[in-house]
Amino acid sequence: MVTGEKISVRTPLIYSQPLSDIAGRDVYLKLENTQPSGSFKLRGLSHLCKEKYAEGCTKLIGSSGGNAGLALAYAANKLGVPCQIFVPTYVVPRMLKKIQAYGAEVTIGGIDWQEANDQAMAELKKDPNFAIIPPFDHPSIWEGNSTMISEIKEDLKGRRPGCVAVSVGGGGLLMGVLTGLEREGWKDVPVLALETVGAECFNLSVKANKLVEITLTSIAKTLGARSVTPQLLEKYKDFNVISEVLPDKDAVHGCVRFADDHQMLVEPSCGVTMAAVYSKLLPSVLNKYGYDSSSGPLVLVICGGSDISQDILQNFINTFGMPCNDVE
Repeated sequence: MVTGEKISVRTPLIYSQPLSDIAGRDVYLKLENTQPSGSFKLRGLSHLCKEKYAEGCTKLIGSSGGNAGLALAYAANKLGVPCQIFVPTYVVPRMLKKIQAYGAEVTIGGIDWQEANDQAMAELKKDPNFAIIPPFDHPSIWEGNSTMISEIKEDLKGRRPGCVAVSVGGGGLLMGVLTGLEREGWKDVPVLALETVGAECFNLSVKANKLVEITLTSIAKTLGARSVTPQLLEKYKDFNVISEVLPDKDAVHGCVRFADDHQMLVEPSCGVTMAAVYSKLLPSVLNKYGYDSSSGPLVLVICGGSDISQDILQNFINTFGMPCNDVE
């Protein structure tokens, strides 16, 4: 493959009538779930992979049993570079199979991502030509993720968003969104940063004004970084970022109602973003913080997620119940 070729794809920005009806204003969905690997992760990770490939790396190494692992495996496959991914013990067989389908070598070890990452770093030391590809914590990853904002600006044809809503795990997506907003002259556009209870490392860090580490208790496991990238705690202060936390139940109901409204399955880590509208947090939170809730469309980044199926979603429904579809 020629390194100049794109690995990630340009994703659609679609108008959502059901969500617009609930919000009382235009809502658009940036469908990052339509990336070949199933999530936005492919943008940033493929960007960094291409850089390392151009530098002559002989092996790509990563740590993730989720969307980052899939994105890395896909990018390495397209580049024709060997890839080894270290995953924690809780990763389910269906995700391992998806990663291995792209030809990646999978090594299982560690009770969480941090321990798996420690093993990845040890492997990196074996050869100076090996390259580490972190799941979210690298400027090139943020730059790659930022390209979605350029696409949103082009597709909105001059309309300025009233808010961009994203979910936050380790902060790679939010860093990318902020980078893109600054580049496109939209630095003052409000950004709603969403997490679930039990995965709110960013929200707790904002409140403490310092980096806070957590132990994941949320079902939204792909939001399960122990802490956000430290750079985020400085960068967000230069933007209009609103940090909010919703319960797992809302995130699941976001997935269910999104599936009903748009016939797409996504993980709860993505469902929490749609839940911001379904729970009517948006646009009311904009008024709460003094923003004009009538200016510009709401843009929700549908970040995606591959660890979901009809059976998994039904299990969530069995736990949390079906949502109320009242739009009054």
